[in-house]
Amino acid sequence: MMETVKLYDLHPYDTTFCATIQAIEYDKNTTLILDQTLFFPEEGGQCADGGTINGHEVIDVQISQGVIKHILKGHVKLEVGHEVQGEIDWALRFSNMQNHSGEHIFSGIVHREYGYDNVGFHLGKDVVSVDFNGPIDESNLRRIEKEVNQVIYENRVIRAYYPSDEELATLEYRSKKEVDAPLRIVEIEDCDVCACCAPHVMHTGEVGLFKVVHMMNYKGGVRIFILCGQRALDYVLKLDDNMNAIYHMLSANDTSVVKYVQQLIDTNNVLKQEIFHLNKKEIQRLIEEADDSHRYFFIEELDKNLQREMVNSLAERVGGYVGVFVGDDQAGYRFILASHTDDTTKLFNKLKALGAKGGGNALMVQGYLKATRDTIEDIIKSQQ
Repeated sequence: MMETVKLYDLHPYDTTFCATIQAIEYDKNTTLILDQTLFFPEEGGQCADGGTINGHEVIDVQISQGVIKHILKGHVKLEVGHEVQGEIDWALRFSNMQNHSGEHIFSGIVHREYGYDNVGFHLGKDVVSVDFNGPIDESNLRRIEKEVNQVIYENRVIRAYYPSDEELATLEYRSKKEVDAPLRIVEIEDCDVCACCAPHVMHTGEVGLFKVVHMMNYKGGVRIFILCGQRALDYVLKLDDNMNAIYHMLSANDTSVVKYVQQLIDTNNVLKQEIFHLNKKEIQRLIEEADDSHRYFFIEELDKNLQREMVNSLAERVGGYVGVFVGDDQAGYRFILASHTDDTTKLFNKLKALGAKGGGNALMVQGYLKATRDTIEDIIKSQQ
């Protein structure tokens, strides 16, 4: 099978094309191999283009050894040798072009300033992430974010091409992996040179906006989530809507909201401490009332540390099994069972029949159980 001609290499801004069917495969869907295509397949960490062929939805596009397979939804009656018309989803294509080009600017600057390699890249319909093999702190990440947007504002030229062997011999470029096929280079003026198979915008200004969303430590380096173009704008507008709602709830503005939120946190912490001490007094009262006929307690809300403290005290005071169940019939119960005289795993095994999850040893078992209080108490009584 001849390799598929990649029209998206030469015409990334085109949205429609004609092609001849080279092969058809049927299972629950229909797979077409065409002589040429504008559909970019899933490759290089980027999701495939969407769109239609002869009006039928293209749900996936894959490539293997240069041959591109178009998967159409359902069983579509077509014939080898016939000409079809394809139309790509331009909104998705341009969004991917914006985000991929923005990622190149970002990775190029990180490589220039830190020497880090881009060791992982994912461009999906909702999430864009980049992995670097070294650390970046928050302040420098914000500085780089501004540098990326400065390159965007300057509307620099982005060139995608296949260099000759002579050009390639002297070319310094980034590459995520070894490439056997003819090498395609994406070059951003005075910013980055990188091997890449995907469609890109022609000028950095088309990226529109670059926004870092989140960073996390990952395999000795960092994973950074980014958004570009319309996706970045949508994200910023959502943040703005959320902040305006918070301003309204707190009767605050952008200069006072942090102070007001800190006051709420401080007040909440004081109240938590008061509740903790009140609960501790109440727990002490319950412990003092415990006896052989009152050894299991059901409480709607209780700090985990206080729950453990209560169970330990009950086990010291009362022989046999004791237990504290925190929650309610609707949400389920977080439980701790204990005993200084009996094997608590035996009681726990009974509760497993109700779906209890957890673990422990003969002295203490803890876990979670979704069942009603009446059902739990019936199981407990049967063990006494």
